[in-house]
Amino acid sequence: MRSQLKITTWITVVGFGAFLIAAQETPPTPEPPTSAKSKPKNASKTGKAPKTKKAPPTKPGTTGSDRYFLEQIRQLRGEMEELKGAYNLQIRKVMALETEVRTLRTANETLKRENALKFASNKSIDKLADKIMELDKNRLNDLDITNKQIDAILKTVKKLAAAPPATPRHNGNTNPVPADFKAREHVVQSGEFLSTILEAYNAAFKAEGLSGRVTQSQVLKANPGLDPNRLLVRQKLLIPLPGEIK
Repeated sequence: MRSQLKITTWITVVGFGAFLIAAQETPPTPEPPTSAKSKPKNASKTGKAPKTKKAPPTKPGTTGSDRYFLEQIRQLRGEMEELKGAYNLQIRKVMALETEVRTLRTANETLKRENALKFASNKSIDKLADKIMELDKNRLNDLDITNKQIDAILKTVKKLAAAPPATPRHNGNTNPVPADFKAREHVVQSGEFLSTILEAYNAAFKAEGLSGRVTQSQVLKANPGLDPNRLLVRQKLLIPLPGEIK
């Protein structure tokens, strides 16, 4: 916009210069002066020469062609002032447009940032939803596995319940297990053996004033199915009192 106004201004100035050069080369032709011999029509009647209008005073050294050029220059100056005003008006419009463009650009950048934040938020929500779906899928799989394990345990329990009762083991001892006898309950601790347990209890029985000793075979009779070589930690044993089991 500014460049077009500048081009228009320069074209006007060039045209004005060309006009001045052409005017200097072909000045306007002045009117021919009236001859003294030619008399006006009224001169014969009155005998006096008619009054002629005086030309307006001119500046010294100023001719008619100079006045013509000055008038043209004044007109061109007026046109130049109009062009200048139009140019300044266009500049103000361009500045207003540039301000509006900057405002639109700022609003566009703000909108881009907001859209980027919204896209990031939606992306995070989508990721979270995917994780939740994956966790729910794993939960369903774990539930299915747990149900299968429970079904297997129930089948085993049903089989054991339907099986006949096992015959108690006597470890080669044919003597029946006494129906009722007095005993002390002992919980196996780490590092204990049946022999050390018996030694400790026999010492305690002797300190209590009980006569006799408890043997390993008596402990095996009191605990059917017990393997003396494989005691388990926290396993419960019945230690009979001396003389309760023969």
